[in-house]
Amino acid sequence: MAALAAAALALAACSTLPGSSDSPSASSPAASSQPGTSATPGQQPGPNQTPGQAVAPGPNSQGTFDSVHAAQVLSPTVALIIVTTTAGTGEGSGFVIQSAGGTSYLATNNHVVQGATKVLVAMPDGRHYTASVQGADALEDVAVVKVGDNLPVALFADSTRVQVGQPVVAIGSPLGSQGFGTVTVGVVSALHRTLSNVSGGDSRSSEALADVLQSDAPINPGNSGGPLGDGNGHVVGMNTANSSNAAGIGYAIPSRIVQRVAQNLIAGKAPGHPYLGVCFMTVEDALARDPSVKGYGVLVMGVAADTPAQRAGLKNGDVIERVDGVDLNNGQTFGGVIQLHNPGDPVRLTALRSGAKLELNTVLGDRPPGGGPTCNTP
Repeated sequence: MAALAAAALALAACSTLPGSSDSPSASSPAASSQPGTSATPGQQPGPNQTPGQAVAPGPNSQGTFDSVHAAQVLSPTVALIIVTTTAGTGEGSGFVIQSAGGTSYLATNNHVVQGATKVLVAMPDGRHYTASVQGADALEDVAVVKVGDNLPVALFADSTRVQVGQPVVAIGSPLGSQGFGTVTVGVVSALHRTLSNVSGGDSRSSEALADVLQSDAPINPGNSGGPLGDGNGHVVGMNTANSSNAAGIGYAIPSRIVQRVAQNLIAGKAPGHPYLGVCFMTVEDALARDPSVKGYGVLVMGVAADTPAQRAGLKNGDVIERVDGVDLNNGQTFGGVIQLHNPGDPVRLTALRSGAKLELNTVLGDRPPGGGPTCNTP
């Protein structure tokens, strides 16, 4: 999981079992109408959503947050995922994101199902199935598994509307079957965190870094792949990692990224990874080296040859302040804005060069294997 394997992190990962479990046959009690199976009345699916998914009208305030309600809405869609590999058996979490015609798809983390020889899905209503891995994306740490039944569907909220301080619930199986459907409560502590083991040193960052939410809702082994929900019981992120160096810090992949990747996997497509081809450091980090740096956003430290960045006309020393009109300040990151796009999308960059504003246009590429050509940085 290259994009989320920071040295200071511990994946919320599968909890390890002492031995393999027998394969349970699919148990199919009559399906019933359950919370999370349909959109809120009057809501229409967004342009990047499949039927049965809805964008939440907005985050609930602390004063109206009801964790019991959120858990009642979301919990019926959350599964325990039991994975057998050549190394043994482990457990993680997942949640149903699409269901129609006797087939349901669940989102989970790639690191939960990586190397699986057998995948079992257990639902809170007692139904359990042998599942197949529909597809996986190691870079974004998103995978989709498929089962042959209609299951209650979780609704996605728009993670770009999540606010710092917003209360959330994390649902999963931190102790495997012993902790099935555990609910923990916290708040969104920060937005647009970048977590990776890929760096250029001296605080330089690669655009391939993931953009994740930080919360203080307790996340432990077995929570991987479970949902982070808002007060409406809608999914704002997928829990993926916690900090090994501090308590009360957990990370979740934003719902917009989970949706984009999962929908491609369900369609049998390889998910694209938007790519510009620039190496950079934040202006805040650059100021520690050179107090004369102007502007805000990110300082371009290198432009890779034959990339969208080069074709846009970016140069070393440019400061990118906006992407498609979104200011790279107040916690908004370059990687966070780019991650919301698909390869082939046009983007407009607002940059500062020698004190003058520039408007540069280009079309995002697809990240090449291995991250693409290296940047020549000073």
